[in-house]
Amino acid sequence: MPTYVSLVKFTEQGISTMKAQGIARSEAVQRNIESLGGRLLDAYYCLGEYDVVAILEFPNNRAAMKAAVLNSSLGHIKITTMPAVPRGEWRELLRELWGGKAKK
Repeated sequence: MPTYVSLVKFTEQGISTMKAQGIARSEAVQRNIESLGGRLLDAYYCLGEYDVVAILEFPNNRAAMKAAVLNSSLGHIKITTMPAVPRGEWRELLRELWGGKAKK
């Protein structure tokens, strides 16, 4: 299944209701992902520009987009999701472009 990276920021509402709803919302986000055929591989809570970096799998871009919209509509997070190509696939892509000229 294709891999995606989601960069997540908590909204003001998300921060102000974290104590009462944080765990339940996290579980709701995961259920929404799974309901669209996706899988949360891991999530990292961060300092800096983004609050969470999530690594996900979805059957296709359409399912990934639906999950981003569905989870953003909960109101506590803003999400930027992008497809991610594994290193091996990237190397193969380069080999397809330039044949054996791409270094291993």
